[in-house]
Order: sequence, then C-alpha cells, then structure tokens
Amino acid sequence: MNTELDKYNILLEKFFCKKATAEDIKELNLWIATNNNHQEFDSFCERVWQNCARQIDPNLEKDIWKNLKSTIGYRDNKKKSFRLPRTFYRIAISILLPLCIGLFTYILVYRSPKTTSVPFEAIVDYGQKANLTLPDGTKVWLNSGSKLKYDNAFNKKERTIYLDGEAYLEVAKNPHKKFTVSCNGLNVEALGTVFNVKGYHTDPLITASLIEGCIKVYNKDKSTLLHPNETLKYNRASDLFTTSKINDVREIDFWRRNILFFRSATLEEISKTLERAYGITIKFKSESLKQITFSGSIRNNSLTNVFHIISMTYPLSYKIERDTVLLSKE
Repeated sequence: MNTELDKYNILLEKFFCKKATAEDIKELNLWIATNNNHQEFDSFCERVWQNCARQIDPNLEKDIWKNLKSTIGYRDNKKKSFRLPRTFYRIAISILLPLCIGLFTYILVYRSPKTTSVPFEAIVDYGQKANLTLPDGTKVWLNSGSKLKYDNAFNKKERTIYLDGEAYLEVAKNPHKKFTVSCNGLNVEALGTVFNVKGYHTDPLITASLIEGCIKVYNKDKSTLLHPNETLKYNRASDLFTTSKINDVREIDFWRRNILFFRSATLEEISKTLERAYGITIKFKSESLKQITFSGSIRNNSLTNVFHIISMTYPLSYKIERDTVLLSKE
C-alpha cells in the first residue's frame, strides 16, 4: 500500500470538498508541481470521474435548466414539461471536467496562497499624535490629522512612504535603499538623516526642514539639496521653492513636545493648526481677523489658555461652545 499516495488522495478529496486548510493546499501545491506526481494526480481525477453518479440530483437538474433558460432566452409559453437527456450531463461533464482539472492545477500550482504583507496605513485623528517604527527601523512621529502609507514593495529595492500631513523622521541608514517621502506632489529623498515634512492636502504650502544629514527635495519640474538647519517651502499654486535658514532648530519639532510655535503666522494659519491639534472647529465672525499675525510659543495644555494668550496680543474675544470656537473683534 502506498501510504504517501493515500495521504495525497485524502488531501485532494478535502480540496474538492472545500475542506482543505491553507497548509493542505500548500502541501498539494508542492506535490503536484513535482513532475513525477502528474500521473498520480491524473489517476485520481479519473477515479473521481468513474465514480460520478449516473443520474443528476433532481434539485440540481432544476437549477441547471433554470439557468439555461435564462441564458438562452427560452420561453416556456405552453408550460410543457421538459427533461434533459441523461447523456447531456455525461457530455457536459466530459467537457467541463478536464477544464476544471486544468483550472484546479493552475490555481494550485501557480496561484496558491503566498505569504504577502498587507499594505500599511496609519491615520491619526484630530487631537491625537502617534509614533511608529517602519520595517526598516526608521522612526516616525505623526502629527494630528496625518496619514502615512506604504505598500508591499517597501524596503525591498527602495523605501517609499506616502504622507498627507506632518511627520518627523529619524531615517535608518541604508545606502543601498533610498528613502523617499512622497507628500502631495513634493518628494523628499534621504539617506540616514533626521528631518520634518509638513504637507496637508488642504494647505497651500508644503515644508521640509532638515536637522541632520542631507535631503534632496524635488517635484516633476525642479529639485534642490537641503543642508542642516535649512527649511524649504513649496508653494503648490505657484510651483515655487523658497529656501531659508532655521533660527532655532528646536522649532522643527516643537509639536512633538506638545508646544505650539508660530513665527509671523496669520490667525487663519494658526486656526488650522489648532483645529487639528484639538479636534475643534474655529469660526471667524470677522474676515479681517484671519490676517492678524502672531509669533510665539505656547505650551499645548489647554485650549482656553491658548486663546487667552493670543487675545493678550490683539483685542479679540473668543467663545468656546463644545467643539466650536467663535472668534470676534472686541
């Protein structure tokens, strides 16, 4: 008795009965892929054919006939009974069985389940922050309202992530696999470096700021290199790059330490930051308030405290109603 063959016959029966596990299918895959086992597989299929019932199940016959009539547009206006000849089923099966066997072999050998990673996506809600470590060892901090994605190709030949929002990155060094952040039309390429990228799809500007190492910032039209303590602002509307020095490198990651930092930022720009940081909606009763500028740092601990400090620099009043803040002139 060939116990090995009996084993695979049982596995084949389980497969056709839809009872095979992933491990069973994997084992069958290896067995059928071996040239010496094709004859045994054919023999099994032949035995299945010989053991086929000579008569079809009545319920199955009704379903087949119903599907045939709907397919060919058959109209049974006279309500006459009709029964397919038994030979029809044998002929149909003799045509379909080889096709099924071929399809089964193709699925099992060429399309068997493989171990693949699922595309990754991190979404940070408003009022929240997150940090994670990528498969290559790169550390990433995500600001409120940010999304980060990478696909199955990450860390194979290269390392590309897709960002909508703000991220602070400490990139793991690997000179053989370039690391790229793709952010709403702007790309930042780095090899072993620390930098920050901010680019929400709703904002007109995308900013890349470098702390350590060197990064290449580019889009489809132009590119430039950034050195430590430099920042680049990309205006999406005008397609312009503007590079400048960073006065205080701590400004780059104040948000990671729950500190709000603004340098000549308009109240409209500040409101967007606050909406993401606190998960609120800010409404202006006066449009002129949007262009007021503010500079300074505020420890991010209380929404009331934030607006109290801002109101000390300009005569405005604020009213907090649940998750909405109303701003007006005094």
